[in-house]
Amino acid sequence: MAMSGNRGPGGMLAEINVTPMVDVMLVLLIIFMVTAPMIDKTEEDKRKVDLELPVTRDNPNQINPEDSDKMILEISRDLKVHIGETLVVDCSAQLEGSEKTRFEPCFDEIELKLGANQKLQDEGEIYLLADTEIPYGFVVGTMARIKKAGIDKLGMVTNPEYLTDDADPEE
Repeated sequence: MAMSGNRGPGGMLAEINVTPMVDVMLVLLIIFMVTAPMIDKTEEDKRKVDLELPVTRDNPNQINPEDSDKMILEISRDLKVHIGETLVVDCSAQLEGSEKTRFEPCFDEIELKLGANQKLQDEGEIYLLADTEIPYGFVVGTMARIKKAGIDKLGMVTNPEYLTDDADPEE
């Protein structure tokens, strides 16, 4: 930190060198600008992702879930998980709350029951039909547990019943 100025014969400074102080202030300004967007967000806000899944209408591989003999794991809006008419797990109580691990007991039960289903293990294939209003993390967690249960082929049902023929696909 060099000081400059008019040094007289006695070595006195006539003015103050402000360059180091400006450098420190610029560094602090940059730190403030980088950290300010992160200050107001809660942990829940950081994890949220606004995502609108695409709606497909021109899929040549469309199947009608009611006419298919394949096993379909259906997740309803109230987080009840069914295979056909059989209730696999009811996670509606965990719908409230925001802890990261709130769905873990449901995922454990899904994995356990799918792993114990002999027909499903023999086929090694299942389709997933999830309501569009459920938390995205629940679908992803369910998909991970299906894989952990030893089911290699997982299909997503992309033509749910809310899409009727007269609905406008551009909406």
